[in-house]
Amino acid sequence: MLAPTVSPFFFLAPTVVLLLLSRPATAREWIWIVLGVTSIAVLLRIPTTLPEQTLRAAGAFFTGAYVVAALGGTLRSLLTRTLVAIGVAAAATIGWFLKLGLRFGDLEGEIVSTTWKGWRALFPSFGLPENPVVHSEVIISGSSSPTATELVQELSRATTAMGELYPGMVAIYALLGGWLAWEWYHRLSRHPLGTPPAPFRTFRFSDHLIWALVVLTALVLIDLPRGAEVLVRNLLLVVATLYAARGLAVVRSAMIPAPRPFVVLLCLAAVPVLALVPLGCAVLGVADTWLDLRRRVPPPQGVAP
Repeated sequence: MLAPTVSPFFFLAPTVVLLLLSRPATAREWIWIVLGVTSIAVLLRIPTTLPEQTLRAAGAFFTGAYVVAALGGTLRSLLTRTLVAIGVAAAATIGWFLKLGLRFGDLEGEIVSTTWKGWRALFPSFGLPENPVVHSEVIISGSSSPTATELVQELSRATTAMGELYPGMVAIYALLGGWLAWEWYHRLSRHPLGTPPAPFRTFRFSDHLIWALVVLTALVLIDLPRGAEVLVRNLLLVVATLYAARGLAVVRSAMIPAPRPFVVLLCLAAVPVLALVPLGCAVLGVADTWLDLRRRVPPPQGVAP
């Protein structure tokens, strides 16, 4: 379970540091710096568990690596800089774990335990077991309704996945935070460093990344040691998220000429199948690798491609 009280750190900290390094001279810049520093200070005073402490450490490592990559000038791509910063932060967080004598199992166990307690509080009438369970171990008693049994099984799968995929979800927070930080930094700073971010509708990356998706998908289907399995699943989550973002950029580009009421109706129509939207966007992103959909549907006249 990702902590909403800590995850904004991935956006706030890089934005504040970049604004400070740009020699702020306007009231707007200083207002945002003060608001950012105050928000970070408040977030850091909130008591945290091991997952949230891990987020804090990863956020601090990410901020340092992200700012250095942004100021270095050798990595022009925002996505490349952010991915490099995520890699550095991941390595530093692993080192932090080793120094404190922690293991991934400690983090995973606390996430599963905390999440399961949350489910029990949310669904008291279903009589969920006191401790987290593996879905294959759920015993169907005669007094349990099929609906309750199915709920226990689904919650068990979701709880286990939350613990196992926590590193990947943190990386996704960092991806989003890195993009938002650069976007807002260039909006707020009078003299921003580096080049402004391109519109989201143009988001793309090397088509060769498809091979990483293929290899990771194949590895998920075979038996691997526990550590390798967790690593592969988290990497697959991050790569799939990149393709989902690429697919969403294709949709955003296609919606440019559409009337705003139509876009609103389309978003409302997608609400009942919201869980399938990321999968659909990922499929669209994969298709864009070969079909280059945005070239086939050029933007209207007067809109930059």
